[in-house]
Amino acid sequence: MVESKLKLELLQHCRHDWMNKLQMIKGNLELSNIERAAQMIDEMVIESRQEALLTGLGTPRFSEWLLTYNWYRPGPLKLGYEFTERMKIPETFDSLLFNWAKTTTAAVDKALNTPSDQELYFLFEQQEDSFSIVVEYEGEPLKSSPEQIIQEPEDAKVEWIYDSSASFSIKLTFDYPVSKVKV
Repeated sequence: MVESKLKLELLQHCRHDWMNKLQMIKGNLELSNIERAAQMIDEMVIESRQEALLTGLGTPRFSEWLLTYNWYRPGPLKLGYEFTERMKIPETFDSLLFNWAKTTTAAVDKALNTPSDQELYFLFEQQEDSFSIVVEYEGEPLKSSPEQIIQEPEDAKVEWIYDSSASFSIKLTFDYPVSKVKV
């Protein structure tokens, strides 16, 4: 029963988002702003493709959390994500990624000095024997340095690309287990 209610709630959020976007397209068409309406449709197609790549990632809990975070977000931090290609991560990484991402977003959200929206961005990349997630933030200065608030996940090679109070980029690389599933 609870699972059915959760599924219905997710569908309701999804339908609400699509209706808002369709109404914006319709409004632009009614105002004869054809270029903007076409641009919005293109953006929706790109967003849908990225969502499809996320849902096919192989990490159900992490993917669901990332896909729905902006619907329920507790503070001003918004999440974005991008895949450069289709990829599959072994489900054994699901808990690690979910817990790390949840802890990281909470720490960054808490470190924000402003009530205005800021974005934390996840970029997924696949290599032959590993996968990487580059996490980037650029916006209002944080209360603490990123290296003080972000815990580095276990089993990851961590590379701080840059960090300051107003921006950071960190690359996490995870090696696949020997029995990695090929895409």
